Amino acid sequence: MTTRFSRRGFLVRTALLGAAASAAALAGRAPAEAVEYGGDCDMSWGRDSRPHKGFASVREGSGGQCTTHAARRFDTVAPEPGVNWNGHARSWVRNAAARGWVTSEDLRGARPGMVIVWGDGLDWNGPGWGNGHVAYVESVWPEGFTVSEMNWGYGCPNGSRFRTSMWGIVGHTSLTWDEAAQRGQYRFAGFILPQRREA
Repeated sequence: MTTRFSRRGFLVRTALLGAAASAAALAGRAPAEAVEYGGDCDMSWGRDSRPHKGFASVREGSGGQCTTHAARRFDTVAPEPGVNWNGHARSWVRNAAARGWVTSEDLRGARPGMVIVWGDGLDWNGPGWGNGHVAYVESVWPEGFTVSEMNWGYGCPNGSRFRTSMWGIVGHTSLTWDEAAQRGQYRFAGFILPQRREA
């Protein structure tokens, strides 16, 4: 059977494999097994849909959201208990702070290991229409930083509004400080540090 790729699907797949290989090389290890990818909006195979601590649910096949990836990466560097909060991405700063984590609203204070939170542009803590977005800070450079993230792409036709072309696929994005302050419809809401507050 021949697998057909759209031109955009081929370019995205090539970029993802290159990013994975680059990240692995920087970390001094071999790249993980390449994800089979059948097109930008083909949700039927080749995507990481494993849940993690209830993000988005404990039901198999429910992962793939930005919160799933950010929670999984944060738990690799954070002390116990790791992610112990929930909610839509836009509420993560508030919810993590309530559960004893150090948070920051200093955009230029980005450090590897932090989770960055974007809320909707109207009122990230209020009744706005967006669910926000979260990503994991992988590296920082003088003009900005690089994040790893899931589900930050374009909306797929006839698809769930909670799934983008990058649902279940980890991408790496380099953002300048200005790009990080306002990302699409979302604005910067804060960071969650892998550090517990003193009791």
